[in-house]
Amino acid sequence: MAEVLACQIVILDGTTISQDVNKRAVGQVLLNLVYKHLGLDERDYFGLLYTDDKSNPRWLDALKPIRKQIKRGPYNLRFRVKLYPIQPTYLFEESTRYFMALQIRENILQQRLPCSPDSYALLAGYIVQGEFGDLETNDPNYLEEVPFLESAPQEIFTQVMELHKRNKGLSPAECDRKILDLAGRFTLYGLDFHDALDHSGIPILLGVNGFGITVFCGEMPHLIKLNHFPWVRVSSVNYKNKQLILEMLPIVGQHFEDSIIFLMPSKIACKEAWKSCIEHHAFFRSIRPPKRPSRNNLFRRGSTFRYSGRTQLRLLQEGATNTLERKPSRRFERISSRNRFSSRQSHARQTL
Repeated sequence: MAEVLACQIVILDGTTISQDVNKRAVGQVLLNLVYKHLGLDERDYFGLLYTDDKSNPRWLDALKPIRKQIKRGPYNLRFRVKLYPIQPTYLFEESTRYFMALQIRENILQQRLPCSPDSYALLAGYIVQGEFGDLETNDPNYLEEVPFLESAPQEIFTQVMELHKRNKGLSPAECDRKILDLAGRFTLYGLDFHDALDHSGIPILLGVNGFGITVFCGEMPHLIKLNHFPWVRVSSVNYKNKQLILEMLPIVGQHFEDSIIFLMPSKIACKEAWKSCIEHHAFFRSIRPPKRPSRNNLFRRGSTFRYSGRTQLRLLQEGATNTLERKPSRRFERISSRNRFSSRQSHARQTL
C-alpha cells in the first residue's frame, strides 16, 4: 500500500498542481501545502472541494484525516473560495484579490451569481483591461479570445470595447479591485446555497453568509427572497437526520415560531449546511474560533466539527499591522484566461 496520497488540485486559474502527502495526513497538511504554493497569507477565505463517492460536493475538513474523507483515489480536489469578505476593502493582499476575482468570474459563468447585462459588461471591461492592458485595436474580434464573453451576445462586444477604452491605465491589480467592488453589490454575492424543502414540502434555497441565513424560492437567476434570519436572532442551529433546525430568539411584542425546520435532500446535505452555518458564524461574528464544541454553543448537535481557522476580525487586525509595517505582498503568477481558452481543445483536463 502506498505511503503517500498523490493529490491533484485544480486552481481557479485553470492550472493543476500536484502535492503528495502522507497517507495519515489530516486535511490541514494538504491545505498548507496549497496555500504555500500559491503564496497566500489570507488563506482562511479559501478551501479545497472534493466530490465524495455519492457525487456530493464537500469541503475538505482541516482536522480530519484525508483518507477518512476521500475513501479511495484518485485524490482530486478544487481550490475555491469558501468565505467571501463582506467588503472587498477587507482584503489586503493582491494574490487574495486575484483569486477572489477569478471565483467571481466562475460564479457568474456558472450562473451561481446573477447580474444585470450592464453589470456583466462592466465586469467584462475590467477583465479585458486586466488581461490585454490598454486597448490598441479598433477590431472587436479580439474579445472572442476571452472565455468570460464566450456565450455573450455579439451586441455586447461593442459596449465592452468602449468600457475597455474607458479603463485605460488600470493595472491588473486595480481591475481585480474594481471587479470585487462591483460584485460585492450583487444581491446574491457571498451566499453559500443549499437545496431544501420548507414545512409544506415546497423546494427552496437556503443562502448562508456572514449576516445570517436567507430563504429563497424559484430558480436561478430569478430567485425570490422569502425570509431572512440574522445571526442575532438565532439562538442555536442543530441538525437531526435530514432536518436543519433553527431555534429563534423572541422579539418583544411580536408573534414568532420557536423552531424553524428545513428538510434537506440527505443526511450528508443537512450536515454540510450545518457546517456552513458553523463556519460563517465563527468567521464573521466571533473574536476567536471556539477551541472545542460546547453544550452551550450556538451549534451543538451531533458532531465534533468546529471551525479551526482565523476569524475575519483577526485577519483584519493582522492585515492592518502588516500594512503599517509595509510588509510586501508575496509574488505570484497571473495566468491569462486566454491561454486556457486557446488550449482547451488540444489539452484535455481531467474533470473533478
